[in-house]
Amino acid sequence: MLIAVTGGTGYVGAHCVRALLVAGHRVRLLVAPDAQGAPILARLAEIGDVETVSGDIRQTATVDALLDGCDAVLHGAGVVGTDKRRTTLMWEVNAHATESVLTRAVATGLDPVVSVSSYSALFPPPDGVIGPDTPTTPGRSPYAKTKAYADRVARRLQADGAPVVVTYPSSVVGPAFHTAPGVTERGWGPLVRMGVAPRLRGGMQMIDVRDVADVHVALMAPGRGPRRYVCGGELVSFNDMIAALERGTNRRFRRIPLSQGAFRALSRFGEALSNVVDLGDGLTYEAALLLTAATPTDDSATLGDLGLTWRSPVEAIVASFAASVP
Repeated sequence: MLIAVTGGTGYVGAHCVRALLVAGHRVRLLVAPDAQGAPILARLAEIGDVETVSGDIRQTATVDALLDGCDAVLHGAGVVGTDKRRTTLMWEVNAHATESVLTRAVATGLDPVVSVSSYSALFPPPDGVIGPDTPTTPGRSPYAKTKAYADRVARRLQADGAPVVVTYPSSVVGPAFHTAPGVTERGWGPLVRMGVAPRLRGGMQMIDVRDVADVHVALMAPGRGPRRYVCGGELVSFNDMIAALERGTNRRFRRIPLSQGAFRALSRFGEALSNVVDLGDGLTYEAALLLTAATPTDDSATLGDLGLTWRSPVEAIVASFAASVP
């Protein structure tokens, strides 16, 4: 298949494109202006048949040029992070550009039309478990709100019978493939630099980035109709995350006991400060809620339908601090 891909020069997308090429697919990759000449482009070209389209995903002409003549699309482009100063950009890319890509792909007759969402769009679930039938939530952060908007668009298209497939990855971990590290690893940066971490009751669903790529390769078959797949991985306790960071960095962290309430309060302060100061990908209030809620996911349909098993996200965390993926 010739598969149009957006977001393929990013952390998760690069792994997906690599896996698609290894599986024998051809890829037409959208390359944003700021990604021209990125090292990942040459590396992907060594693996398989890749053509590129340069342009801004917010432009209709760019989307049309990308989709023209393709069989399917994997839409993974998105603005991921915690900086509220990028709220406008998140709405332009995560929400409205996604709406454009999905509706135009459906109108063009592509099958499947795969959209990479986030389990943030489904948090908090009404029954305590995030699954493929969990309703879209309003969202708390700009990121979650924009992903929820896009999810509602995708579900409307699905309700009309369009072959739209939505995936909901949790916190994605593992070594980068010739790109910058993922947002989860970047969020750990302050803890790693200071060697200090809270001792906290809680946890979060985490998934190996290679498993996310495997899911999207398995989806690339036409004629299966609309579907939704949660990619939650495994629930990792906060203390096990820190232990994995210690193994990966080969150093001991000082653990400071912290209540869930105090942890959430600190995250609110940091989020407010991020409105005026660039704190990078620090902890948001929404991330604090996810960590302390330790909400599980129901991945049974994903694993059963696609014939997959999950790798250990703890080992993926450890590997993040070793050599990059060959």
